[in-house]
Amino acid sequence: MKTAIIFFAVCIIFCVSEANNVFAQQANTCQAHTICVHPGDTLTYSVTLRNVNSTESYNFQNMIDNDNIQVLQHQAESNGEQNATLTLDLKTGFIHTQNSTDQRPFLQILPSPIDYNKSDTSIMPITTEFKGYKRTALAVFHSSENTTSKIEYDLETGVLLDEHFSSIITIRGNPQIVSVADKLIDTDIINSDSQSIKNQSSISIPKWVKTTAKSWSTGDIQDSEFVGAIQYLISKGVMHVPHGIQGANSSQPIPTWIKHSTGMWSNGQITDNEFVQSIQWLISKGIIQVGN
Repeated sequence: MKTAIIFFAVCIIFCVSEANNVFAQQANTCQAHTICVHPGDTLTYSVTLRNVNSTESYNFQNMIDNDNIQVLQHQAESNGEQNATLTLDLKTGFIHTQNSTDQRPFLQILPSPIDYNKSDTSIMPITTEFKGYKRTALAVFHSSENTTSKIEYDLETGVLLDEHFSSIITIRGNPQIVSVADKLIDTDIINSDSQSIKNQSSISIPKWVKTTAKSWSTGDIQDSEFVGAIQYLISKGVMHVPHGIQGANSSQPIPTWIKHSTGMWSNGQITDNEFVQSIQWLISKGIIQVGN
């Protein structure tokens, strides 16, 4: 049941980007549309099944050929340990044991970078942390009458970060809640902030602009003073005017939601990048006039 739910979530988001971006973790050696791992890489998870804790690790061994890598799976439970040698196809994402040709999807890491349907409300990009690194992840939500799950995958590397699954099942005529959780606790595949977060952090907005924005969001100053601060950011190249837009004259008031999001930004609740995107929307609609 748990595997089926994870596989369902993977089917929702599993669409490999056509972009040719290569991320820092890939060291310029991974092909697009493939799982990016190298000999010596590891993934270790803390697993909880109905209050029973264990660890599960995957150690990537030698390349068998150009497309396949050997993987050592190790499970440590209270009643002992188990090892299995697996073969992972980096192109298809399927894995099988040495003694069997029966294949199954390897759900701990997906081909990267991951693309996804941005109109699907069950998928949400989020910012999370792993060992002090800020990462952009995809959170996938699924809910049915008796089952709920939330799964997080690292957007750039395809690594499974966290998974929680709860289901009501009937045991000997009695309904019971069964919960399973997998959480990534160690890997060398993630070793920096996500590139998208690095790009966000490169935006530098002067403190006085935040002060002006906060005063405007609380109604203490006029729209014209706030617009003046935005025009300053544009003149300094912090904010960019969409091509062909000159900010046509408009008598429309600035929407209330912009004041709300500006107040959140001035209090550090949303990123500089998100604030810039909302203001550029205003410019594109001609609500803020930037002049020639």
